[in-house]
Amino acid sequence: MDGVALRWHDGAQLSGIGWQIRSDQHWAVIGPNGAGKSTLMKALCDRVPLVGGRIVYHFLSDGAPRPGIERGNRPGDRIAYVTFEAQRATLGRESPFHQARWNSGRGQDAPSVADYLSERGVRKTNPYQAIEEPSDPVAFAAHRAQVIELLGIEALLDRKIVQVSNGERRKVLLARALLKHPRLLILDNPFTGLDECFRARLGAIIESLMQGQMRLILVTAGRDEIPAGITHVLLMENGMVVAQGPREAILHSSAARRIADPGPAAGCRLRPVEGQQTEENEKANGDVLVHMEDVNVSYGGMAVLNQINWTVRRGEHWALLGPNGAGKTTLLSLILADNPQAYANRVTLFGCRRGSGESIWEIKKQIGWVAPELHLYYPRGTPCLDVVCSGLFDSVGLYGRPSPRQRDMALSWMEHLAIGQYASAAFGAISEGEQRLILIARALVKDPDLLILDEPCQGLDAGNRDRVLQTVDAIARHVDGSVVYVTHDRRALPRIITHVIKLNEGSIVSQTQKVPGTLASVHASP
Repeated sequence: MDGVALRWHDGAQLSGIGWQIRSDQHWAVIGPNGAGKSTLMKALCDRVPLVGGRIVYHFLSDGAPRPGIERGNRPGDRIAYVTFEAQRATLGRESPFHQARWNSGRGQDAPSVADYLSERGVRKTNPYQAIEEPSDPVAFAAHRAQVIELLGIEALLDRKIVQVSNGERRKVLLARALLKHPRLLILDNPFTGLDECFRARLGAIIESLMQGQMRLILVTAGRDEIPAGITHVLLMENGMVVAQGPREAILHSSAARRIADPGPAAGCRLRPVEGQQTEENEKANGDVLVHMEDVNVSYGGMAVLNQINWTVRRGEHWALLGPNGAGKTTLLSLILADNPQAYANRVTLFGCRRGSGESIWEIKKQIGWVAPELHLYYPRGTPCLDVVCSGLFDSVGLYGRPSPRQRDMALSWMEHLAIGQYASAAFGAISEGEQRLILIARALVKDPDLLILDEPCQGLDAGNRDRVLQTVDAIARHVDGSVVYVTHDRRALPRIITHVIKLNEGSIVSQTQKVPGTLASVHASP
């Protein structure tokens, strides 16, 4: 890169970027949310136009500057970019709304994981990225078998791509990237959404990949996720490259220490809200919000949930834990009134048995929700303030006009999370981490009886993660309700957790009560 300039954040620019990647180097690109890391990676993959400067790719056949020509001789044909947005692109083609995952009759014509990872599927999906198209089906099949075994995804092959979990889908996207034999592999926050076991395994996989001819760039908000094989680091902040060079020199620089340790997060300035604890509300503590009795869910003859018995009472705050594919998101879909199999089970929500004539909107208005699925499907052109306001109406997109009071309330929550400056920005124009904060404000805006937070800190840097956790703790202490919190990251658990439920292979392996503020035992193996 030579003097590269890019448009970023609704007109802001990254400018004057110079960066040289040599054939014996593996890079980490680090920095806080909103630093411009993903925008720079998109430019490297030829997905966003340059405002100025040029990018020269010496691994192309002629080393020509960026305007590519023939298929197989463009930057995107030699670079595989594995990012959260790739899930959005994949699912957007196969399913127009997030609830489709739970409808057994929907998406039956969608490709299976095996189809997605077939030679035809790899070449057909995003053909402008297809790299070194296999001319030997036998060789491709052998390579495919190696990749599937490497990532341990054999059990996913017969499942529909729209029905695998967020963490499982990340494994599939990585498999597809490796099947292209890329010259350069870019992994954007590869560890987010993965359980601890696979995080460790992925670290070993990345180390092994770096031993071959492929070069690797890892993009992350924190330096604690940088594998040992990374040789160089590029540090970004506020749309600028503030340092780059050999790994140890950059990681031990004052700039890296300052960014890695931004200081204490600003405390949540919790305003008085309707529904805060009163003497009458305190007496209501202990009321049953969710009750499940012998619940079973299956798809295509495969059990996803098996004999689930679970009760959530007002005032309890639950951590819902388990590895990728354990059934956590399916369990939450029954509470969110998205999964029609609730009608075939004994599920009671807020005092009403499912199937007794209740409206799903009567259920949803009592729940605030954040999840990777919501993030994937949310319309990218929606102004961020409208995204937050949509939480008042439980819509994905804003289709009514909120009152001035409602807009003020939404903006107030954005200011609590230090994202008020994005009120008029398009949701898709800000970084993935900032989008996550917008969706958290959306979940909080109506002061729900039940707050469901599924991996809310996924993709956030340390400062924003602490801000979210402090906000959740403050809300739980001041508002009459309950929290169900899902995470794979032991650092991303609020202190107010009172109960822990652990799933594995669709079954409950433990339910325990704990002392709030004690986190050490929460992630212990059952």
